[in-house]
Amino acid sequence: MGTIGAMSRLRLFSLLAGGLLGCATAGDGGSNPDGRGGTIDAPGGTIDAPGGTIDAPGGTIDAAGGPIDAPAQQTITLQQMTSTAIVAGSPSCNVTATGVTRENSYYRVFRLSDFGVIRPFTAQRVDFGVEEANSGVGTTQAVQVRLHTLNGALLTANLTPIAGQTVTVNDGTSVVLPVALSPAPVIQPSATLVVEVNVPDGMAAGNVFFIGSNATAETGPSYIKATACTVNEPATMASINFPNAHVVLTVTGVF
Repeated sequence: MGTIGAMSRLRLFSLLAGGLLGCATAGDGGSNPDGRGGTIDAPGGTIDAPGGTIDAPGGTIDAAGGPIDAPAQQTITLQQMTSTAIVAGSPSCNVTATGVTRENSYYRVFRLSDFGVIRPFTAQRVDFGVEEANSGVGTTQAVQVRLHTLNGALLTANLTPIAGQTVTVNDGTSVVLPVALSPAPVIQPSATLVVEVNVPDGMAAGNVFFIGSNATAETGPSYIKATACTVNEPATMASINFPNAHVVLTVTGVF
């Protein structure tokens, strides 16, 4: 079991014709008013339609020359904060006496249509902040960057994994790490994308890890899950009494 605290180790928890072609006879051999007999015939012969055939305009009508090009590809960074500065005070589920980190996952949720994505989005890179990393053995520790699509409420059962990347984190403080995704997943523009930084249980090695965050305004919440501290589903930072811990976590790609 662990407790949620900040780096001080003391604070709780550190997306619709008839044309008239025939002849007519006027009279039947009787007399006309002027007394002259005989018949009045229509003009001799027949009236034909204009000679020859009427053809369509010569040649064919072609479509405009050359192909119609698709709109130029755009690069976009999905982000919900204006600053990537790292400020002390991020929470983690850890062992109070030692600060050793238990398993923690940190999330942000991006509905692609909210960011003007109108074609399939290729996620190329994830950037996340590190407040502190201190390995118990050696000078590095491994964390996982994971991408999911979300169908429904933010529950782990509603997440479909689409990419994962292991990241080696060097010991240090206050850094933003870029992580290239290989292979780069393609997400449909109607989807909701969830990015996760998963920090494994550090008990065996004695690892300490605190995600990077700051208190600048955000347009969507960041979340934490830590089963060793009974946070069994992603919960907002505000709900665990860390309203100013806004996780630095972005996704960059093209569409």
